[in-house]
Amino acid sequence: MTDLEERLRAELAAFAQRADPALIRPLREPAVRARPRVPGWLAPAAAAAAVAAVVMGVAFAGRLAGHGPATGPVAGVPRYYLTLDQPGQFARAVVHGSETGAELASARIPLLDGESPSVTGAADGRTFIIVDNTRQAPGHGYGVRFYRLRVGPDGRTVRLGRLPIKVWPLAVDDVALSPDGSRLAIAEQSCRSSRCRYSQIQVRSLAAGATKTWRTRASGAPWNLSWAAGGNQVGFLWESGLHSPPPPPQRDGYRLLNVAGPGSDLLPAGAVASVSPNPGGDIPPALVTPDGRAFITSSTRIFPGRDHHMTVTAKIIKLSARTGRVQRVLYAASARGVPQKYGNAGTLDEQGCAVLSLDPTGQHPLVRCFLLGRFRFGTLASGHLKPLPGIPNIYCVRECRGPMWGTAAW
Repeated sequence: MTDLEERLRAELAAFAQRADPALIRPLREPAVRARPRVPGWLAPAAAAAAVAAVVMGVAFAGRLAGHGPATGPVAGVPRYYLTLDQPGQFARAVVHGSETGAELASARIPLLDGESPSVTGAADGRTFIIVDNTRQAPGHGYGVRFYRLRVGPDGRTVRLGRLPIKVWPLAVDDVALSPDGSRLAIAEQSCRSSRCRYSQIQVRSLAAGATKTWRTRASGAPWNLSWAAGGNQVGFLWESGLHSPPPPPQRDGYRLLNVAGPGSDLLPAGAVASVSPNPGGDIPPALVTPDGRAFITSSTRIFPGRDHHMTVTAKIIKLSARTGRVQRVLYAASARGVPQKYGNAGTLDEQGCAVLSLDPTGQHPLVRCFLLGRFRFGTLASGHLKPLPGIPNIYCVRECRGPMWGTAAW
């Protein structure tokens, strides 16, 4: 056994001793996703990939190339952003000042069990919906709790209240708060035993409780919901559940749903922005821009290099909602010198960036990136990544402290 293999074995054993089973997301049946998603938790297989990436960064002196970090305030972003982590059987929501990242206020949210919660924000930067989504709940299969968190004008106070939203027996896959904070879009599935009867997106008024529903019985599911600024369009990713190529109306891709009128078919004829999956096989999350004409998403590509090494390039890109073509590269970074022999061991699957939230201008997404052992979280400004605190390194293996999962929203 080589020195490198010994180090990998030792690091993975150390991680396994520290891992908290409560933070490992359980499998939920039935699952209709055609491809695995990049998880917000760290399972043992991902830990092995992360260990390899960390060791590679030391043993092979991989070089990270890209734009330097941005500094100072970023024009146009909300005054605050909210981070969410899970240090135990509760979630910790923390309000940060956008200019410096300073912690201003926090709240604890009790969790039902198991799955990591999610967060979505309104355009005012002070209204957020937090979703505690788990399979373990007394009396039925799925348990979902919705909380609204309001931030005070100075950012130093918060009000947290549970919303009277009932979705059982449906499973919730994603949610998005409308720009004005008055409505919630919910991606849902009706599943029994080994199959799902239908999938839908429901738009619910938070004040009156009135709902409108767009439904399909096609095999697949909607994910990654987001709103255009006018409140009349919801962007989503449709992933077919078919193993063979689906018919054109059901093919994978980013879509726009007109929610101004009454509910109807979830998959009407219209433009589908198709994209290539990342090396790990997943389709990256995408958020619709305020004007409804594009999506902000990420891409990861692998290029052969010299001496059996490769270059991994991660980008944050803007895609046309009509054609799916790249209109602009907002950020790019590369990890060079990745040994090719690790390409089939899973290490490359964990490389890349993900878009977490989009500001009202559509120019400054919150993103997290992991390239060759280096983890970054922050916002984009003029092609640079401004580092921000609040998201733990979910790929941490050695000397990890604090939560091992986190997300954020403007």
